[in-house]
Amino acid sequence: MEGRSLIDELHALVDEDPAAALARIHELGDSPEEAFASAAILIDCGGHLGDFRAVSRGVEILEELRKNAEPDPGLAYNLANGLQTRARLIHGPSSPYCGQSFEDHFQARIRFGEAARSQDAPSDLASQALTNMGTLLQDTSRWIEALDHFREAQNVYPKNAVAMLKELTLLQQLGQLFQAQQDSYQAYGHLPTMVERIRNLAENIERNLDTLTAFSGKVALPFAQQQIAMAKALPSSPQGPIDEPYFQFVSKHQLSLFLHCSAAGFEVGIFDVLTIPTITRTMDDEDGVPEIYAMLNVMKADFAFARQVYFDVLEDGADTPYFETTTHGDTLDYALYGVRYSVLTSAQRIAFDILDKVAVAIACYLKMPNAHGTSFARVWGREIKGKGFQLHEEITRCLDAGNFGLIALHNIFHDMSSDNSRGVGVMEAHKSYRNASTHRFTVLHDFGKQERKSPSLAVDHQDIMEFERMTLDSLKLARSAIFYFVDMIMFAEANRPERGDGITVPMSVPDHAYIRGRYD
Repeated sequence: MEGRSLIDELHALVDEDPAAALARIHELGDSPEEAFASAAILIDCGGHLGDFRAVSRGVEILEELRKNAEPDPGLAYNLANGLQTRARLIHGPSSPYCGQSFEDHFQARIRFGEAARSQDAPSDLASQALTNMGTLLQDTSRWIEALDHFREAQNVYPKNAVAMLKELTLLQQLGQLFQAQQDSYQAYGHLPTMVERIRNLAENIERNLDTLTAFSGKVALPFAQQQIAMAKALPSSPQGPIDEPYFQFVSKHQLSLFLHCSAAGFEVGIFDVLTIPTITRTMDDEDGVPEIYAMLNVMKADFAFARQVYFDVLEDGADTPYFETTTHGDTLDYALYGVRYSVLTSAQRIAFDILDKVAVAIACYLKMPNAHGTSFARVWGREIKGKGFQLHEEITRCLDAGNFGLIALHNIFHDMSSDNSRGVGVMEAHKSYRNASTHRFTVLHDFGKQERKSPSLAVDHQDIMEFERMTLDSLKLARSAIFYFVDMIMFAEANRPERGDGITVPMSVPDHAYIRGRYD
């Protein structure tokens, strides 16, 4: 009881006087509960004071506790917070592709993923993990995924005003960018609809200020109130209803290749308008429209197809465009067979394979050797005996230049990695699901929680609800990758070195449907 009282006293002191709380850490004992409290206080106070050593010590304690503990979402969440804080406090220049800060970000994403996905995590903890994951993603240029995580955090725990504030702030920054550089970003999103979302978020934050202070302390209040006032001053642009069920689905899950498409945009069925605004050409380039536009067109079409077939088979028993013409022998294990389920696994596979197309397009744009034969796993570099993984020279140059689109895609590559020393990346399951349905046999089940193991290792048994969730996540991943690819091109074009030996001109490309006469 005495230890519990001391823990409560020190936690209360963290916000009031973090230096005093740190000075009293030695009063806590060695029990697991007190060690956990010591680590949390070291991380929180170290973060407030910019004390790298205190945060590192807190991380070390939590890592030691994890070795001897059962999987615990609270422990994973606090360790992720420590890693995230330590990454922020590293002094001196930090590399976008290696070093302690890069590794801490990677490990923090794994731990936040554990906490968010754990069935033992209460909804408020899972929501906080998703919020902090969103912040991590935003810190590594993955802004589309950050928005997705902030929204998901609100879905999991609707009172999470911290997630609302994070989304509002990011949308405000994007809105200012889109307005300031309209020629570059007019295909990225619809400003009036974004503004309406900002206004709605502000109203929700105001209704949940108690949760904001509970999650972030009273120090967060002034900034939140400033953002609320700013949002209320913005012009209102109410949106009409969206009648088509498929369009409702796209809007609900933010799956268009255009941020916050308006109801009018959905009404005319045009909501995947993301494109590369201009490409700079020189006299040495090939004739005609650059191939990069054909590549982007195919990626967008593949994404739209995967998204639509996923929607077509979501509701079991509902009508679909697909005829069920086959009979099946029942395997007596609650498995599901038929065209509907092959379509579902195909949707996940098509969505994931867009990453390979992104990789080929990157390699072609950067004029890398054998670009046509690369993949998302190979485009970044290769293992060299005795030296480890070495990035390709062109990739390194672009990352060092701060190309935020490429930085985002490179981080996704790491999140899909798996090795004994670093652990399994938070997104590795996307690749595993795709490989299973491509090279082996994915069998979906709608009942039973027992483990199903394939004696031949050729059949991958999955719960259908989990597979549907993963397919939706794979669609979101593909959408993000397409946005980051356009980001990469735009950054490279804006920072293209000037040439003094010839003519260089920007080239805009006309709309395909217009050229084909499909508009009235």
